[in-house]
Amino acid sequence: MRPGFLPALAAALCLLALIGCQQLNPNSGRFSCDAGPDCGEGFECRAQFSGGGRCFKLGECVDAEVCDGADENCDGRIDESFPEDGQPCPTGALGECAAGTRICTVGTLACMQSRPPTAELCNGRDDDCDGATDENFDFTSDESNCGGCGRTCDAGTTCLGASCQESTCDDGNDNDLDGVTDCLDESCLGQVCVTPMPPPWRCGARNLDGGFPDAGPDAGLDDGGADAGPDDGGFDAGTWDGGPVLGCYAPEQDCANGFDDDGDGEADCLDVDCAGRTCASGTICTNRSCPGPG
Repeated sequence: MRPGFLPALAAALCLLALIGCQQLNPNSGRFSCDAGPDCGEGFECRAQFSGGGRCFKLGECVDAEVCDGADENCDGRIDESFPEDGQPCPTGALGECAAGTRICTVGTLACMQSRPPTAELCNGRDDDCDGATDENFDFTSDESNCGGCGRTCDAGTTCLGASCQESTCDDGNDNDLDGVTDCLDESCLGQVCVTPMPPPWRCGARNLDGGFPDAGPDAGLDDGGADAGPDDGGFDAGTWDGGPVLGCYAPEQDCANGFDDDGDGEADCLDVDCAGRTCASGTICTNRSCPGPG
């Protein structure tokens, strides 16, 4: 046996023994471990989120994480959980953007907006977060949102004054379901009722006798009123006691009789139907007026 062999062998065995021994952890989390005994007395092995374990002094780590920028549970992550996580909170924004949830950012509790602004819908909510609700919709005239969100006007009606009113006045149907049909519905006043030839006939409210008081026996057509004389089949010279009659009337024809012949509320030259036609003065209706002669 060569001189010095035994001392060398002893040194090698000692080195192997040191390699197989787990060192105590003078600096927390510096040394790896698989279980508590690997760390030695006064230390514990804490599992790491990335895998494996690390040695920490007993009492240094706690299981409950809080939002403070530290790794309380010693798993290698910071503020990954905290008591307020996900709780509702106010963002200070308007409308649908007002709601938020608690988050932890840079060790400080914050409120994250639950949803961003979106295009305004007709739903009773402030979707675009500007402090106004359904402001892009005109409930007085919107055919799909007449008087409120989702109230759609049926065929044959249109949205006027926030309600669906009769607009097809020549089909014989009570489209707005108010109990009257076509020109008998005041919603149809001024609307086309029949078009045998241009210009079209329109719904109107017409005083059939021109608006004069009854003067005795009829001088004209019995129009259904309480006449003071016998029906003579002609045109009344007095007022029909029942007032204006709703109906479908031809465009203004006589522009010099002082009557609203088509029941549209405009007589003679005031009616656009009379433009360019002879009026009471013998001149031509111009600019919705009857110029004087000469």
